Amino acid sequence: MDSPNDTQQNAPGSRSDEHRAATGASAPSENKTLARLRSYSVMNMVLSMLAVLALAFAWWALVPNPEGGPDRREVDVAPVSRYAAEQADFPVWTPEAALGEEWTVNFVDYATFAGEVTWRIGLVSPAQEYVELSQTAEATDGWLTALTRKAGKEVGTRTITGPDGPQEWTAYQGEERALVLDPAEGRDATTVVRGTADWGELEVFIGMLEPASAD
Repeated sequence: MDSPNDTQQNAPGSRSDEHRAATGASAPSENKTLARLRSYSVMNMVLSMLAVLALAFAWWALVPNPEGGPDRREVDVAPVSRYAAEQADFPVWTPEAALGEEWTVNFVDYATFAGEVTWRIGLVSPAQEYVELSQTAEATDGWLTALTRKAGKEVGTRTITGPDGPQEWTAYQGEERALVLDPAEGRDATTVVRGTADWGELEVFIGMLEPASAD
């Protein structure tokens, strides 16, 4: 004959049975919660990694070349120069035809600079120096100052042959060198060529320039 204790332990509806039933019912729910947490953790890890890679790329783009010169990067000039030639109110000058292993483009842009819509292209010269061309139809004092500030004071003029033939360019020299060609009859733009290159390379660069085609 069973003892009273045995009868109580095996009785249906006892607290022990209720506990087992409750534990069994909550297990699937807990598993789903854990799965969601693991999924969120993996997703957050991936997003964090992408953010770190993006920051690393931005840092790389801003770090100077360890050899001391500007970085040589592959930049597709043609689409931007065509767009600039279509939109600008002046002939856009570009060195595209002369580009190669010695002269390589570092950046190209047609956008607002110092308050004025500007065509700009920067290059690395054969001597590993930086050269930049900027053109706008509405050159303000602020625009010119932004481009010639590092070049310091005016040091005279230099006759240089460019797309318009021989012209008198105003020269500035300081931390950088700059050459400025003012508008004239048949030439609506103000053109600034500046950089860390010497006068010889700047003049060679100007000789490479040709009007960009909108076709």
